[in-house]
Amino acid sequence: MESINDDASSAPGAGLNYFNYFTEVEEEFVRRRGKPMLISPLDWALVETWKDAGIPLHIVLRAINEAFDAYDARAQKHRKINSIFYCQQQVEATFAEYRLAQVGGDAASVGSGAGESSAAGRGSEQAAFPKDVLFGFLARCDDELRAAGSRASTSGLSALENAIVRSRARMKEITVEVEGSARVDAEALERDLDGLDRMILEAARESFGEDELKKLRAEADSNLRAYRKKMDKAIYEQTVQNFISRRLREMNNIPRMSLFYL
Repeated sequence: MESINDDASSAPGAGLNYFNYFTEVEEEFVRRRGKPMLISPLDWALVETWKDAGIPLHIVLRAINEAFDAYDARAQKHRKINSIFYCQQQVEATFAEYRLAQVGGDAASVGSGAGESSAAGRGSEQAAFPKDVLFGFLARCDDELRAAGSRASTSGLSALENAIVRSRARMKEITVEVEGSARVDAEALERDLDGLDRMILEAARESFGEDELKKLRAEADSNLRAYRKKMDKAIYEQTVQNFISRRLREMNNIPRMSLFYL
């Protein structure tokens, strides 16, 4: 298993694999579990926390395999693994080992893990995304934003509606830029999309107000209660925030504008 994961970080298509972060994690977890299952919103929030923390894809995949290897070695298995949270501690431990191994190496790859997370940028140098795929993705996001804007207007969520209008205008400019470029800079495109995503999400938070956000926070805390003691505080808090963001997107039909969701 480990050799496959290491290849994922060093092969020519590593950048493309990194942009498929969520799909790769889901597929590896389901494959090792042995039975198909739907990944919960809470699981997705945790995976997004790993991605945001700069934990390299191949480290997460390696940790998933190590967690399942340990589970398979048990003489008695009382419960089936039904959540990616089962692998959470192993991911943290494997990432810590990885960072220690980087000491004395390239300084840019030590610290927050940003060196490996920049695999996305390396992927952009290899023209990881065909233009027709990008155009399809941008068009789909625009369609979903148009519908979300109409819903926000009907609901009287003016801040959210205005943010969506501004984002759609910027996306038209981005589409023109992509069309006119000889080679797509995926890293720059991701930064643009992330900026729009953050702007819309902030407007959604503003539109819903503190009371609604407190309810979402309580929902996240309730769902995470069983895992809280085993999680690093920073990882826990980021997972809560990711869960809240995901719920806000679901409630407002807001697409996730990131190449990680291509």
